[in-house]
Amino acid sequence: MRRRKRKEVCPLKKLKEAINRIGTLNLILILVGAFFVWFNWQMLCIFREQGMIPESYACAVVAATIGECGICGWIRTNKDRQREHQWEQEEKSAEKSANLEKSEEMTDERDSF
Repeated sequence: MRRRKRKEVCPLKKLKEAINRIGTLNLILILVGAFFVWFNWQMLCIFREQGMIPESYACAVVAATIGECGICGWIRTNKDRQREHQWEQEEKSAEKSANLEKSEEMTDERDSF
């Protein structure tokens, strides 16, 4: 009987493939969201025990997470703009080549008369 070789399972490789599928920016946003949920839970626990939370710390964390999300949004917007600009350039070059071919056909027709 023939034995089948088992594929080696490399957990780091699978993790890297999963991250590539999700995308780095989306992964960062997921992690920031999970951190924010955890942080709010911790602040609620502190509030139950102490009757108050450290306001300056909470404000600093909220500002940092909002800033991180804003930076991610800015990066995404720039990537989208660059992609759209590239598509516009490709469309213009395609139109230009089509117009060139059309003008060559017209000159060929004129020459044949």
